[in-house]
Amino acid sequence: MLKNEITTDPLYQDLKDIVADLGMVLCYVKKSMQGSTVQIFVDIMKPEGETGIDDCAKVHNTILPRLSMKYGRDDLYLEVSTPGLQRNFRDVYEFTLFKGKRCRVYSLEHSSWISGIIKETDGDGVVLCDFEVEDTKEKGDDIRIGFADIQKAKLEYKWEDMKNVRVK
Repeated sequence: MLKNEITTDPLYQDLKDIVADLGMVLCYVKKSMQGSTVQIFVDIMKPEGETGIDDCAKVHNTILPRLSMKYGRDDLYLEVSTPGLQRNFRDVYEFTLFKGKRCRVYSLEHSSWISGIIKETDGDGVVLCDFEVEDTKEKGDDIRIGFADIQKAKLEYKWEDMKNVRVK
């Protein structure tokens, strides 16, 4: 079951505007303890285009001083990364982030994976367009799936969905 709590996380609230000022979106943040070390994991992405290592470095270098003041530099580990091509969704908030991207959701009602492009989302569910139900091979234009019906979800990378692909 997907969670619905990332946007209320205090650390997310602290960092989202800073990341936005750098031209990126904060996808995910998690704080955990490993002994006396505070570990913070941050996933970021550009709203348009590809997110690269330079973007991750820019965010890392910008938020590290703020987090160091809060947690102490000697006891802090910070990792900034991109969502990845086949990211497992952790929170329903991620459906809004990846609008227009292909994903797969495991539907409890259909007892099957459903693949489609995220068309829209609201507080109750998501609409996938150009969908296919894996087990029955049912295809269609749009399907609405409630968040309570989704057991798992992940981004699905397909070469055919790539835009502006250059062949040399």
